[in-house]
Amino acid sequence: MSQKHRSSVLLAAVGFVLSSNALAQVTLESVIVTAQKREESLQDVGISVAAISAADLKDLGVSRAVDITQQVPAMQYTTWTPAFTTFSLRGISQNNFQDNLEAPVAVYMDGAYVASMNGVNGQQFDLDRIEVLRGPQGTLFGRNATGGLIHFLSHRPVETETNGYVEAGAADFGTYSFEGAIGGSISDKVRGRFAGRWEQSDGYLKAGTAFDIPATGQTSQGADGFAVRGMLQIDASEAVKIDLSAAYSKDDHVPTGQYVVTLTGFDPNTGLGAFTDAIDPADPEAGPQDFPRTPITGDVHRHWSNLDTYFDRETTSLTAQVKADLGGNVEFVSISNWLTLDKFYIEDAAGGFETLVGLSFVYTTEAAFDQWSQEFRLSGSSDRLRWQLGAYYLDMSWDTFQRVDGGLALGFLGTSDTQNLSTFGLIDSTNWSAFGQVEFDLADRWILIGGLRWSQDDKNLEMRQVYADAPEGVPPTEIRNIDDIAVTIPGIDVIDYGDYAARLQLNFKPGKDMLLYAAYNRGIKGGNWSLDPLGFVADQDLKHREEVLQAYELGWKTEFWNGGARLNVAAFYYDYQDYQAFSLVNLTPQVTNSNADAQGGEIELTLSPAQGLNLMFGAAFIDSTVDAVPDVFGGTVKAEFPSAPGMSLNLLARYEWPAFGGNLAVQFDGKWNDDQFLEGTNSEVSFEPAYSVWNTSLSYASADSGFGMSVYARNLFDEEYRVYDLDLGLLGFIEQAFGPPRQLGVAVSYRF
Repeated sequence: MSQKHRSSVLLAAVGFVLSSNALAQVTLESVIVTAQKREESLQDVGISVAAISAADLKDLGVSRAVDITQQVPAMQYTTWTPAFTTFSLRGISQNNFQDNLEAPVAVYMDGAYVASMNGVNGQQFDLDRIEVLRGPQGTLFGRNATGGLIHFLSHRPVETETNGYVEAGAADFGTYSFEGAIGGSISDKVRGRFAGRWEQSDGYLKAGTAFDIPATGQTSQGADGFAVRGMLQIDASEAVKIDLSAAYSKDDHVPTGQYVVTLTGFDPNTGLGAFTDAIDPADPEAGPQDFPRTPITGDVHRHWSNLDTYFDRETTSLTAQVKADLGGNVEFVSISNWLTLDKFYIEDAAGGFETLVGLSFVYTTEAAFDQWSQEFRLSGSSDRLRWQLGAYYLDMSWDTFQRVDGGLALGFLGTSDTQNLSTFGLIDSTNWSAFGQVEFDLADRWILIGGLRWSQDDKNLEMRQVYADAPEGVPPTEIRNIDDIAVTIPGIDVIDYGDYAARLQLNFKPGKDMLLYAAYNRGIKGGNWSLDPLGFVADQDLKHREEVLQAYELGWKTEFWNGGARLNVAAFYYDYQDYQAFSLVNLTPQVTNSNADAQGGEIELTLSPAQGLNLMFGAAFIDSTVDAVPDVFGGTVKAEFPSAPGMSLNLLARYEWPAFGGNLAVQFDGKWNDDQFLEGTNSEVSFEPAYSVWNTSLSYASADSGFGMSVYARNLFDEEYRVYDLDLGLLGFIEQAFGPPRQLGVAVSYRF
C-alpha cells in the first residue's frame, strides 16, 4: 500500500467516525495545563498547545524526548547523534551543531529552563505530562522561546500512600531497558518519590562495504546510560509548600559518530550538492552523469567508517520550588535551579573516505556547561482581573573545545594528514528580566490580555585557535585570537543586548465550550558566535545579531458531540527581522542574519466515539521564505525553513476492551510528512521526499494485580527516511543520518 493510499484510508476512517451517529459518545476528560504558569483547562488557554498525559506517554512508548514529535502537529526534530538534538516548531529551529548555541525552541524541566542543546534529548521517565507551546512565549517564559517551548513535568510526590511501578523491556538491535519509581509519605508533612531508568542498545547502523572494501567500525547509534531523579514535597506550613528535586544522568561510551555517505556532484555557482549532471569525484574523466541517491554502501543503515567513535555525557540538576499562599488570592512562587553538564563526542567526519583517498577528517568536541537560574513570581486574581509579576536571573558558562584532525579538512594549511586545528571557546553569559501579564474581563464573554517582558543579555567571548602538526615538526602555534580581532573590530567579543517581548490578545467565548482568540506576540532571541572549527569564517562574521519575530495568530477551540470530541485550530503569520539562518560557508558552520516570513496553522481533533475507543488526528501546514541564506562560496540563496514540511499529518487510534480479568488494547499511531528540505540552503541533496512512519502495539493490563504487558512494532512498514543531512557537495559527497528501521519489542510492567 502506498503512503498516499494509507493516508487516504486513515482520513476516510476519521471522517466515518465523525459522521456516524450509531456510536455512543463518551465524554472526554478535561486536560489541565500550565501554559500561562497557572493551572487551567487546555480549552480556556488562548495558545496553540499540545498536551501529552502520562497515560498517553506510556501508550506511545516515549522514552526519549524526540519520541513526542510523532504526535505533536508542527513539531519535527533533527539529529545525527543522541548527543545533540534540534527541535523544530512551525519550522523554527537552529541546525548549527556547535555547543555554545541556544535553540529558539526552549526546553523546560519542572519549571527550570535548560539552556544547553546537549541536554535536551535525555531519557524520559515517570512524567506527569509534556506540554508543547507553539509560537513566541517570551512574555511569561522569556529567554529564547521565539518558536515556542517544550515543558517536561515530572510525577511529583503528591500521593500519601506508597505507589510506583517497575518496567522491563527488550527489543531488536540488542536493546534492553529497565525503569521504575516508588513514592509516598515519609511523614505527615513530607512526601518523597524516587525514579530511574537504564537503557542499553547496540544500535542499528552497522559497518558495510563500499568500493569492495569492508569497513571495520563498530555498530553505531546505540545507547548505554542511566538517569535517576529524587523528589521531596514538604508542607512547611498550611500556606507554604516546598518541592525539591535532584536529577543525575550519565551516558557512557555510547556508540555514535558514523555517517551514511552518498556521492554527489555540486552546483558550480553555489558549491552546494547536486545529484543531476554531476561529476563523479572518484572518476572525474567519466563525464557528467546522474548519480544514484543510494549510499556508497548500498544500504541506508550501513556506514563505511573504520573508527570506533562515541560520546560521553554527564548531567546534574538541582531544583527548588517554593509556593506560598499570601492570602487575598495572592500567591508567591520561587524557582531555583542549578545545572551542570559535561560532554565528550568524537566522529568520523570523513565518512570513511580516508580508506580511499588517504586523508582523514576526525571531529572532536568537548563541552563543560554550567547554569544557575532564579525566578520569583507574584500572582493574584479578583472578580474580573488576573495578574502576574515576576523577575528572572540566569547565569551561564560555556567552556567549549573543538578539534579537527586530518588533511581532508585542513589541506589548506598543509599537505600532512597528521595536522590538527583546535578551537578553544569560553562564553560567560548573564541574563536578567522583569515581566508581567494582566487578564481583564471586558465583559461576560470578552477577555483582554496584555503582557510585557524586558530582558537584558550580556555575553563575553574568549576564543583562540591553535594549529599543530607534531610529526611534521610544527609545534602548537596560535593562529587566531579573539582579543587580536577585537582591536580591529571593537565589540566583536561582547554582546550587550536589551529588548522587550510583548503580548496583546483578545479572547471571546461565544459559548460554554468554545473559545476564539486573536493574538499578537513579539518574540526576541539574543545573538551569539559561530565558533568556527576550521578557520574559514571571516572575522567580521563570527558574531551574529539578535532576531526579532512579530507573530500574529488566530485560534478556535471547541468541544462538541456531547463532550465526546475536542477540536482546536490555529492559524499564524510570522514576520522575522534578522532571522538566524544556519549554513556551511566555505564548508564551515556559520549563523547569519536574514529577514524571513512564514504562515501556516494546525488542526488537532480528539474524540471518543465509543467506550474504549480513542482517536487523535492532527495536521500542520507551513509556507516560509528566508530572503538570503549564504551558500558555500559566500553568495546567497532564497530558501524555506529547514525541517518544515508544507503539510504533516498524525493519527492515533486506540481501542481497549475487557478481557482475561483486565483490559486488552490495540493501538495504531504514526505521522506523514510532506516534502521538506533538511538544510537551510535548500540544496538539492537536502531535499527529503514525503514519507510516513507508523507504529502499532498490543497491550494487556490486569484489573487488580497491577501486571501489564505490551508487544510493539515501531516503524512498522520499515520506512527509510532521513533525520539529518550535511551537504559537503564541494567535496563531492553528503553525510546523512537515517531514522531507525523497523523495531520489534516487548515490555513487562508491574504497578502498585
